Amino acid sequence: MGRIDAYAELATAVVVYWAEPLLQCLYPGLINTIEQTGYRVEVVANVTVAVQNVPSGMVAELPIPVNPLIYSYGLPLALALILASPLDFTRTTRNIIISTLVFLLIQIWGVCFESLKVLFLQTPVELLGNISIASWQPDMIALGYQLGTLILPAVTPIILWVLFNQKFIAQLTSVIVRRPE
Repeated sequence: MGRIDAYAELATAVVVYWAEPLLQCLYPGLINTIEQTGYRVEVVANVTVAVQNVPSGMVAELPIPVNPLIYSYGLPLALALILASPLDFTRTTRNIIISTLVFLLIQIWGVCFESLKVLFLQTPVELLGNISIASWQPDMIALGYQLGTLILPAVTPIILWVLFNQKFIAQLTSVIVRRPE
């Protein structure tokens, strides 16, 4: 179990490395940092609270807990499809690496949109201070969150398998078409 946890922590570190500057670039005054504890992360946002609640010289922070591994639930299916495909060792290894990188991108997407969902759709507006978003942005945040949670992890394994095995699929379909009845 220790080796799996180490891989999960490494993948999470990669996600944090890319998601933190992306979120800070999108909302520079709002997103402070992303802290990693094992394979879990907390996106720390600077929020505005009443002056009497925050000591002088301090900023109120809102931690948003996120588990980036939930955005890669399709990776085991992708790996199983790759391993079941009739490919040589080199192509199989290449496909596993590409699939892993694609799912890291999906994790980055998920962490960013879950953080934005919590900040702009679940946090009271008073806590966000001067940060405001356009009227269409909550819908885009909700759409991005739903894509990252429900659609991308579920559909990506099949898309990758089809892209990796086009010749094999063509052979299968030609056998089915030529089959005498």
